[in-house]
Amino acid sequence: MERLTIKDIARMAGVSPTVVSFVINNKPGVSSSTRKKVIEIIKETNFRPSLSSRRLILKKSFNISIVVRKGASPFNNLFYFEIAQGLLEKSKEYGYNIVFTDIPALGDKFEFPEIIKQKDTDGVIFFQDTESYILNEIENLGIPCVVIDAHPDNDAYSYVMADYEKAAYTATMHLIENGHTDIAFITSCTSPNFYTQVFSGFKKALDGKGISIPSSWIQIDANDERNEESAYECMERILSTKNKPTAVFCAVDMYAASAIKCAKAHGYRVPEDISFVGIDDIILSRYIEPALTTIRIDKKLMGSLAMEMIIKKIDGQHVENVIVASDNLIVRDSVRNLRPE
Repeated sequence: MERLTIKDIARMAGVSPTVVSFVINNKPGVSSSTRKKVIEIIKETNFRPSLSSRRLILKKSFNISIVVRKGASPFNNLFYFEIAQGLLEKSKEYGYNIVFTDIPALGDKFEFPEIIKQKDTDGVIFFQDTESYILNEIENLGIPCVVIDAHPDNDAYSYVMADYEKAAYTATMHLIENGHTDIAFITSCTSPNFYTQVFSGFKKALDGKGISIPSSWIQIDANDERNEESAYECMERILSTKNKPTAVFCAVDMYAASAIKCAKAHGYRVPEDISFVGIDDIILSRYIEPALTTIRIDKKLMGSLAMEMIIKKIDGQHVENVIVASDNLIVRDSVRNLRPE
């Protein structure tokens, strides 16, 4: 038996193929009685529209491009891996294919991959802050886009993000509430807006309690390309100072994991000698020793929300930017309470 097509269903229902497509894709413009009739025929025939038919009638590719930096991978970065899971799960609900692609890491001379240049994608989702000239080029091509894990200072584009200032403030306050006043800080300055947000939250917590720390305890040279080595080196510089901190706040969990490794290598006990707290709650944070106290960012939710946003933008709907909950403290074993019993 030959496979049924949208045209076959349309003929059975006495409507046009476009009406059938509207019903399949839950679009308005079809009367309730007609919609019911088409749905009944689809159920009776166990009809499944082919992707090529949907593309032809709706003039869509049913592809969504996920753009990362060349050399980076959402499958190597645990934070973005969980975001990718959320994207993939939600994309199935809308019948879209996810296509991972990349662009050069630096410089304003770049070239979009063919799937974007040929407009064989209905929307583009970027991971992390993306230069304005790249977003402008996407806009010039008329392709909707959303940025995940952005750290914007304005609402010039659509984004899903965490409030890293609030997360940093919550993490630092947890250390202070546990009696720590000698607190070091490890972060990255490669993303200026991210650095500004986490430092602002850290400083707000310290200033609110009248706490001052040596500038040498503020280490900003960790980075995503050299996660382990760079954060390890930051911790070594902190440990080389005359006075040692009792706690370290790390802007992301991967930095904390490396800093803990460094502290142990130098003979310090965690948390007895030095406590640690991070941000993200990547899966690794539960399994390092000791398990890391951190701020949970719901990364799968970020991916799911971004997919919903891009679908709305593809359909010409207005979307609101989203900031996910960023003060969910997960208490584990890496922070010692210094306050007297």
